[in-house]
Amino acid sequence: MKILIKVLKGEECEVEVFDTTTIFELKRKVEKILNIPAAHQKVLYLGRTLVDCKTIGSYSTTIKPGSKLTVVVKEGEQLKDVMLKMFKRYYPEAQAVKMNHTFMTEFERKLSEMSLDDIERMATYFLNRDRQLYGETTQPI
Repeated sequence: MKILIKVLKGEECEVEVFDTTTIFELKRKVEKILNIPAAHQKVLYLGRTLVDCKTIGSYSTTIKPGSKLTVVVKEGEQLKDVMLKMFKRYYPEAQAVKMNHTFMTEFERKLSEMSLDDIERMATYFLNRDRQLYGETTQPI
């Protein structure tokens, strides 16, 4: 079936999906058509966020051919902000801030010690791992 994808304050496109298509697979299709990274997409239908691991069929009582889904583009968060949120879940504010500062200092130190070969090996490993998990979208390295 074909559904319409409308990017909030942006473009729109029509996408062919099946009942077995997961929301993540839908995001990958939108990524190919509109060049919006799947990780930055939040898919909504009738104001509800659709879950990546669920299929279109699991929403079959509401998503029909011609349905219009909205994509909200989320900006990527910086590592320091993500880590601070995580630390705040488990530690008091002052301790979380200190831990975050220590983590970021150590992270940046270790990153600066890496060679370009180290970074290339790490990037290749994660790209290949993601291809195995989510499917091939580009040529292998």
